[in-house]
Amino acid sequence: MAWEADVLSVLKENSISLVVYLPDTALGGIIETVEADDWFTAVNVAREEEAIGVLSGGWLGGQRGALLVQSSGLANTLNAIGSLSKPARIPFLGLVSRRGDLGEFNLAQVPFGYNMPTLLDTMGIRNHSLAETDTVARDVDMAAKSAFSTEEPYVVMLESTLIGAKDEY
Repeated sequence: MAWEADVLSVLKENSISLVVYLPDTALGGIIETVEADDWFTAVNVAREEEAIGVLSGGWLGGQRGALLVQSSGLANTLNAIGSLSKPARIPFLGLVSRRGDLGEFNLAQVPFGYNMPTLLDTMGIRNHSLAETDTVARDVDMAAKSAFSTEEPYVVMLESTLIGAKDEY
């Protein structure tokens, strides 16, 4: 739980109090802690696109937000990010458990998961892959600062080498 604790500390240090998520086993430790901590407003959404709407409303209401989602779910948000977040300059920090690359067992996860960094680059959404525990606090902090100083989304892909490759999610 060490890297998860680093993420939670960074969220608080950057005044990110709104956390919008879809259930995800790989991010379960962070989600459970956010739900139990009164400092955070945790919003469990039914669809990934809905998360972008909640984050947008939060930003317009003065809250900084983070999105917790799996890479296949992030694929569902691309239209909302491209047509709302990016042009309207609505920032959020995306923390995404990456599927489809190292250690992936489910072929259905590969097309978007493997190509997600390229898709984000093509859309002009800055992103970073985080694979090792020793730089979690620094890299997530820098991503958060980048998102809110430039008023654009920033996505951190949490690789299987960080979150642990699973036989099933």
